[in-house]
Amino acid sequence: MLDPDRAQRLAQIALEESGADETEVCVTQYEEELNRFTADHPVQNLVRRMANVAVRVRSNGREGKASTGTPTEAAVRTTVRRAIEAARHMPAGEFVPMAGPQEDYRLRRPDPLTPDPDHTADAVARMTGACRDAGCTAAGIQGVENDLRLIANSNGLSVWDLDTRARASLSVFADEGAGWADGLCAGRDALDVDAIARRAVDKALASRAPHGVDPGEYTVVLEPAAVASLLLFAAYKGFGAQQVQDGSSFLAGKVGERVAHESVSIDDDVYNPLTVGHVFDGEGMPRSSVALIEHGVARGLVHDRRTAQKQGCRSTGHALPQPNVSGPLPANIVMSSGAGETGDLIKDVDRGILITEFHYTNMVEPTKLTLTGMTRNGTFLIENGVVTRPVKNMRFTQSLVEALERVSGLGGDARLASALFGGYTVVPSLRVDGFRFTSRTDF
Repeated sequence: MLDPDRAQRLAQIALEESGADETEVCVTQYEEELNRFTADHPVQNLVRRMANVAVRVRSNGREGKASTGTPTEAAVRTTVRRAIEAARHMPAGEFVPMAGPQEDYRLRRPDPLTPDPDHTADAVARMTGACRDAGCTAAGIQGVENDLRLIANSNGLSVWDLDTRARASLSVFADEGAGWADGLCAGRDALDVDAIARRAVDKALASRAPHGVDPGEYTVVLEPAAVASLLLFAAYKGFGAQQVQDGSSFLAGKVGERVAHESVSIDDDVYNPLTVGHVFDGEGMPRSSVALIEHGVARGLVHDRRTAQKQGCRSTGHALPQPNVSGPLPANIVMSSGAGETGDLIKDVDRGILITEFHYTNMVEPTKLTLTGMTRNGTFLIENGVVTRPVKNMRFTQSLVEALERVSGLGGDARLASALFGGYTVVPSLRVDGFRFTSRTDF
């Protein structure tokens, strides 16, 4: 596992085996160490290793694809034959030629994050110890991931890199109070488990005995995890060229126009020092940094080779593995930061809500990015610039387009946050006026 030489050999075997007009091979090797625990004891420790070889071929105007999870020479040869056979049964179509060799890669090839039992035990002990000292119960995960990807094709393209990630997530419970915090970074040493435990414990203790508040429009201060779960949907259904070209994006017909408050700038930038991810896309094209919104004005879109050809520009390196009907998507959203911490955003709020995170967030209407979801793990009332008491969880239904127009403050606390369904965002805390809550809960 995690052997680029072996990945290259398997790719070369596939290219030699195929007699198709065009052939593409993607080899992935994934390795994960994951630990689940409670405040009292470990629950699960696992090391998981997976490999996949996917072969895409084109012959006589037809395309087929097959894959195998068995990374042997015999299995790869069989997979090539399966892909060729699949192509024979597909209807003819028109395709953008596969890419040739590329020169402008900025590759990442760090040392893999190998399992380290001593480091793991120490990290878990520090988090669980903080929970027990505070009289709280807890559940959490801690682990590392290595993701090697290689893409090669018959037009001479060949590239590989390694994406490494360390993460920890901690949910803490104190009576009816709940708190949560997490951390995600490229290297194990940058993960501050003491700070994660401290944030989660403080949230749980502060959120005991919550009160209900009436639904309505409030000024909200969203911590980075909450911001990430909203921007995920802008990435999924907003900034891709295909969605704009077919009219399903909130940016359709609005590129060059103001779509957010002037303080808001959003890029897709895999090279931001806080983020993680592969530096080439599903077609093997190098990722470019793209200014999506600049001081509130819609500036750019992410492209794959097909949408770029349609628009007469170059791919920005945001293709998903092909073939794919979703079109190009951003994978490394970065939002501009302001100054100060979350507390500085709270000082100017007469009456509002502080939100740790959202869950069960889903799309209601894509062209306005209308979303609905629930608060959880720390929701608090703000009165006269001070957090005064915990409140029961609430459901929101809110257009993200309108929310971005009503941004009234950005924190200086940008960090890497992941969200449901994947994707990475570097985001700060955000203050938004007129955020709409439609109902409340009993918990």
